[in-house]
Amino acid sequence: MSPEKQFMSLEEVADLLGVDYQLIYRLARSGELPASRIGRVYRVSQKDLDDYLEKTKAGTGPWVCSACGTSYQSGLSVAQKCVECGEPVCVDCWQRRGVRRCRNHDQTK
Repeated sequence: MSPEKQFMSLEEVADLLGVDYQLIYRLARSGELPASRIGRVYRVSQKDLDDYLEKTKAGTGPWVCSACGTSYQSGLSVAQKCVECGEPVCVDCWQRRGVRRCRNHDQTK
C-alpha cells in the first residue's frame, strides 16, 4: 500500500495477508474486520486492519465461554457479554442459541 493511499480493497487485504479473498469478505460482512462499504465495494483502513490483527493474535487466550464452557484462542470468538455480569459469551451461543447469560445467571436451570 502506498503511503498516500488510506484504504485498501478486500483483494489487497487478502493479498497482503496471504489468505483467500473469501475469508476477508466474510470477515468484513460479519463486522469482525471493520470495513467501510461504499456502494457495492468494501474498503479497509490500515489502522482497522492493524487493530483487527492485534485483537486476533494467538497466544493471548484461551478465552472460555461462560455459557457453554468452550475454549477459544481468539477473543473475537467470545466478544459478547453476559447481560447480568459481563462474563464472555461465545458467538455460537449468542447468535445461534440465543444465550444472553452465563451459566451462573441462566434462569432455565
